[in-house]
Amino acid sequence: MLLVSLMLTISACSSNQSDQTNSQTEVEPAPDFEVTTIDGETIRLESSLDEGKPVVIYFTASWCPICAQNWPVLSEVYPEFEDRLTLVAISIDPTDDVETMRALAEEKNFQFPSTHGIPEIMLDYNVDSQATTVGVNRDGNIEFRRNKTALSADEYRELFTRLVD
Repeated sequence: MLLVSLMLTISACSSNQSDQTNSQTEVEPAPDFEVTTIDGETIRLESSLDEGKPVVIYFTASWCPICAQNWPVLSEVYPEFEDRLTLVAISIDPTDDVETMRALAEEKNFQFPSTHGIPEIMLDYNVDSQATTVGVNRDGNIEFRRNKTALSADEYRELFTRLVD
């Protein structure tokens, strides 16, 4: 827990943005995960891939200002792709309980599934901050990471299209 708290503090103070895309030769298998959303839906990486749907994981936090820029964009773009990919926003903050995330989702009108704080998944995916988008292709490999950055609707559409095509 101390490690997670330290990572949250470091990432919250950092303004460094980075962008990673796996090349054709790099293969990074995505760790399986299973979460229950604030609406009671179970989302599991392996199940989504079995259905032929790639997965986008958005690592967020209720207090994150960059995330607050991405939430409306994700709410705009995800409905265009929800029949072809799975998206889930996973809070990295263990204090973001179900009630906190449900209230946030209602206030900000999330049009995508989200979960309470589960920092272990962040660690499994080698993610070191909130406002990070990870794309997992149909083969179960990490296709891209966009770290600590706000993306436009067109940028999300491009990333999502890359996964579904």
